[in-house]
Amino acid sequence: MTTLQHPVSAPLRSPRFEEPQTHDNYVLATRVVHRAETLLEAAHGYPLAVAHIETAFELALEVTDTSTWAEIGAASDHLEMAQDELERGGYRFR
Repeated sequence: MTTLQHPVSAPLRSPRFEEPQTHDNYVLATRVVHRAETLLEAAHGYPLAVAHIETAFELALEVTDTSTWAEIGAASDHLEMAQDELERGGYRFR
């Protein structure tokens, strides 16, 4: 059996849907805000935790459709630091 030579490769079809990162950015930012609101309820009396939560809020509100996941991750990192601060202060999450 002989294989025919194809001098030009077939063009690839464009993706059916655009990259979902724009949508994902806003979903992730919404999750950051929701988690920040939840942590904020527990953070009264923990000024360092409140500062991290406020920074996370600010970063989440600055998210645009062109934001990178690293930028959104920075907001999430601040929430992790806030939670660590609360746990060091003796607050226990259920």
